[in-house]
Formats: sequence, structure tokens, C-alpha cells
Amino acid sequence: MLKNLFLASIILISFGAYAQPYKTIKPFKPYKWMIGLHWTAVEDDGNKFGNIFDIANSWNIKPFPTRFTLDRYLVYGWSIEMTASYAAYTPSKLVNDSTGREGINVSIDFNAKYSFYNLYAPRARWIDPYLIAGVGFTYRTGTADPYVPTVNIGGGVNFWIANWFGVQLSSCAKFAVYPTFWNTKSNYLQHNAGLVFRTPDNAKYKNTNRKKQHKWTKKQPKKLKRKRGH
Repeated sequence: MLKNLFLASIILISFGAYAQPYKTIKPFKPYKWMIGLHWTAVEDDGNKFGNIFDIANSWNIKPFPTRFTLDRYLVYGWSIEMTASYAAYTPSKLVNDSTGREGINVSIDFNAKYSFYNLYAPRARWIDPYLIAGVGFTYRTGTADPYVPTVNIGGGVNFWIANWFGVQLSSCAKFAVYPTFWNTKSNYLQHNAGLVFRTPDNAKYKNTNRKKQHKWTKKQPKKLKRKRGH
């Protein structure tokens, strides 16, 4: 199941990169930087991604934001993302198939991100679905393997309330690569909901101003018509 999820995500990201209509292949940049502050839930019950929506028994959530994201837009829907998040295990929740565990989950991730926004932005600017793939490192206490390097696969969607402000929902599967890969209880899921803010791409506006200035310099003064008899 996990291998199929991994392969399907890679195929979807590759498809998004090459399936763009010819007319949309241009350096359309909806933003330059995007920052976010999120509430995060860690599901680390050791059940190999079963009972994903068992919020009452498996999701470890804090009542305040515990995740920060920084996103730098590149081109053609691609961007790079850095995230840092924190979660605390609640003794009443399942952690690695048992309750009564206490500890923390701190992770740092670096992801490549592909947004489908570039394909239809002129028609629906308020919704922005995307996929991510990357690597990360997690430090967990109260578990058998405290140091966990991971491969990350996930996705999410931005709902833009204004041009500079929106709400983001996302989920990410983190697959441990050490000491074992795939068949390990160190795999876990992370679900996020938060607020995102983006800054405009200044180069876009600079080019627009230069274009206008260039046109103005080419304007020729109107010739005065000579009156008859002179």
C-alpha cells in the first residue's frame, strides 16, 4: 500500500509538470514568498496508516499553532518549501500501538512543491491545489526510534480569501528511511490547517512599468497642420 501511494504521488507530480497546455507555458508568478502559521495534528499510532480519521484516539493536537512554513516560488507552478513543526504526544492517545506514552515530535522538512494554480488561474483564482515531495528529519521522544530521517509525500489546497491572504489545508505522509524502510512503526502522518500570507512578485510589476515607459519614449509629436495662405 505504501509503495503504491509513493509511486502514485510521483506520477501525479510528473503529470502536472508536463500536462500544461501550450498557451499557459509562460512565467506566470502568482507570488514571490509565502509564509504560513498552522495548527498541526500528528498521527503516530503505528497502525501502518490504518484508521486515518480516528481523531479521538490517534491525533495529537495542540490548541495553538505549532507549525511554520516558508515557501519560495520558482516558475511554472514549482516552488520550494521549508517547514518546522512541533507536537506533543498525549498519554491517552495511541502512539506505536499503545497508550500512556509521553513525548514530543519535532520535525524539519524541505519539499519540492507543484501547484496546479498555473493551469487555470485566469478562471478560478480562489482555489489552489498542490502536491509535495521531499525529505525531512524528525526527533521523537517516548518511542523506540527517536531519530527518524524521512521521505515525504503529500498534498493540500489553498483557499485565497484575498490576493495576499488565504487558508491552507494539507496532509503529509512521512516514511522513515532508517533503520528500516517502509516496514517500520516510525512512519507517521501529519495533518495541518492554518493561515498563509503571500507577497507579490516585484519583477512582474517592474517589467510592466518598463514596458509603459518604453512605449512613451516612442511617441512622436503631432505635426501641426499649416493653414492655407501661409
